[in-house]
Amino acid sequence: MVPRHSLETIIPVRPNLTCSTALTVVFGPVAVVFALLTAVVYGIADYSGGRGSRLASSFTVTFVGQCAGFVAALMLAVFIGDAVPSGRDLLISGAAGVAGSLGLLGFYRAMASGSMTIVAPITALVGTTIPVVWGLVAGERPGFLSYVGMVVALLAVVLVTDALGVQDKRTPADIVVLAALAGTCFATIFITFDYVSPDAGLWPLVALRSVSLPLVFLVVVSTRHPLRTRGEATRWALTSGILDSAANGFYLIAARHGLLSVVAVIASLYPVSTLALATSLDKEKLHSAQWVGVGLALVALVLVSAG
Repeated sequence: MVPRHSLETIIPVRPNLTCSTALTVVFGPVAVVFALLTAVVYGIADYSGGRGSRLASSFTVTFVGQCAGFVAALMLAVFIGDAVPSGRDLLISGAAGVAGSLGLLGFYRAMASGSMTIVAPITALVGTTIPVVWGLVAGERPGFLSYVGMVVALLAVVLVTDALGVQDKRTPADIVVLAALAGTCFATIFITFDYVSPDAGLWPLVALRSVSLPLVFLVVVSTRHPLRTRGEATRWALTSGILDSAANGFYLIAARHGLLSVVAVIASLYPVSTLALATSLDKEKLHSAQWVGVGLALVALVLVSAG
């Protein structure tokens, strides 16, 4: 474990900040920086999980990823040295774990059965709209440019889903619905993390995995899927789980420093990195409207950040 005072010697710590949140003081727009990191890492994690699900059962890939994510989250929380949070924070994080496990199972299943360039944007659109509406109804009032950026971001995701047109019939309607349900589950994580106390440190990540891991295990066992993957599928599964925990950690930090509606919008841009990998590594083709959507995503990031 790293002694708390050793980090405080390097980074000035305000009295009301935990060691983990103090690490963010060295950045400028903390919420924007970590929300962007969330988007990039989530996108890579989702791509990895989708690739693994094409080589092995999506249930098994999810379970292996959950195991890796739990170990990574526990090691990081212990390394940082934050105190164990209150029961309330653990309960909230546990609820996020339930939503996360269901979301991942549905998402990887959809990714394995349909086109990544369709499933990822649909999940992102649903996963963004719900937290944004929740935050605004709860009384959040971001700046004017942020409002404009939110609209542009949602439009960007809609344009990226141009692949749902008649020219692409690889993804059936039930997979589209499954992707939307996965987005609803991911939106629940965004909302619940917004209610976690800043003093909880990174332990909510451990609590989340402590709940989601047994749930995924029960699903895998009850459906008679194997508990282990092999070869390349294992590497993709481990990568997805570790990166997913990292992305959750980035989002947790972003949510502590910014508005839910703003942070969720930036984090929702993760399909851009998923699409980048799908087009470069899998040679999936994007339609012209999808390229416009990618460009609008960058514009949205600038607007939301400026607001």
